[in-house]
Amino acid sequence: MYRFTVTNNTPDHKPFVVFFCFLALLLYFSYSHILSELLACFACLVIGIACFKKVQQAQPSDGVIILQQSQLGFFNEQLQLQGEISPKSYVFANHVVIRLIGFYQSHWLIISSTSVDEESFSRLKRAIIAVQQPT
Repeated sequence: MYRFTVTNNTPDHKPFVVFFCFLALLLYFSYSHILSELLACFACLVIGIACFKKVQQAQPSDGVIILQQSQLGFFNEQLQLQGEISPKSYVFANHVVIRLIGFYQSHWLIISSTSVDEESFSRLKRAIIAVQQPT
């Protein structure tokens, strides 16, 4: 069992802004009517905000992680998640995206490398990679 704390785990809004602005411009130039151009830009704005809110839910700002081989628990004042790490989890350079399979539903959890110490982040990555390996 390994326990560590997560602090200042905030999502970065810049990739969302760049992607949805690029998509809005692409759709803006592909339509010929001003109403459809404005509707495409508005739709990109609404979808971009909804996607960012969804990522904010999956990336809590602080808490405690308890890691036991393929089991993971995340606890803070608002959220208590516990379950098995799914093979659908992803490891990126600066983030890990964990899919926790609980008793009756699954949850996504995003942990940034800057929010934990280096040793804890490497243990978390190793646990995810171990689950992804075929047996």
